[in-house]
Parts: sequence; structure tokens; C-alpha cells
Amino acid sequence: MTLLDLLYNKPDQILLDATNSLVRAHLPHYEKFKESDISERFKKLLHSITKCVEKNSCDELTSYMDRLSDERFSMGFEPTEVQVALNIFEEALWKNIDDLVDEDKQISAMKLISGVISKAKQEMIGEYALLEKS
Repeated sequence: MTLLDLLYNKPDQILLDATNSLVRAHLPHYEKFKESDISERFKKLLHSITKCVEKNSCDELTSYMDRLSDERFSMGFEPTEVQVALNIFEEALWKNIDDLVDEDKQISAMKLISGVISKAKQEMIGEYALLEKS
């Protein structure tokens, strides 16, 4: 299985792992969301990540992270809390890569996902910086 095969064919497993981990983390603002809301929000992130991997362009991810940052900022989330949620999502992706992607493709898949998530984190913190100035 390739990374794209994983993203196309096993999104529910990735979402379940990420959602369960975020619920267990007991982050203050995220505890206000229902589990189904968390899963739905992670689904949007996964869609943007999948498009980034497919197209080798992260324009959609950049737009998504800008919207997410605006929303979280207005709800009073600290950037560290959003960062932890992104780390949890990355961990779920890595776990599923390790479990399901062909062994000879795992390192390149992990490298690609790490780069994509890093881009998401940079976009989030950049947007927070702009919002704090305004």
C-alpha cells in the first residue's frame, strides 16, 4: 500500500485514531466539542492533506489552515492547543503509515507527511501572529 492508498482507502481508521487520541488528551477548548465534531473537523484536515499529497501543492491546505486559525483564534484557543491537535493528527498518520503502508515506502511517506504537517503548523502560527497584531 502507498501513502495515497492509505489516504484514499483507510481515512476512517486515521480519523478514529486521531479523534480518540484528541479526546484522551483533554485539551480545554477541544473538550467542548462532541466527538463527532472533532472527527468531522479532522476529516476536513485529512481532505486538505490528501489534496496536498495528490497535487504536490499545498494551496488547499494553506487556505484551510488560515480559516481554521481564524476560527480557533476567535474562539479563544491558544496556538499551543491547536499545535497539540495537529501533533496528535500527525501521530495518527504515522501510526497508520507504520501499520499499513508497504515497508519500502514507509520512510518516504513519513517524510512527506511530516513536511505537509509542518506546512500546516507554520501556516497556523503565521495566521495567529497576524491576528494578534490586528
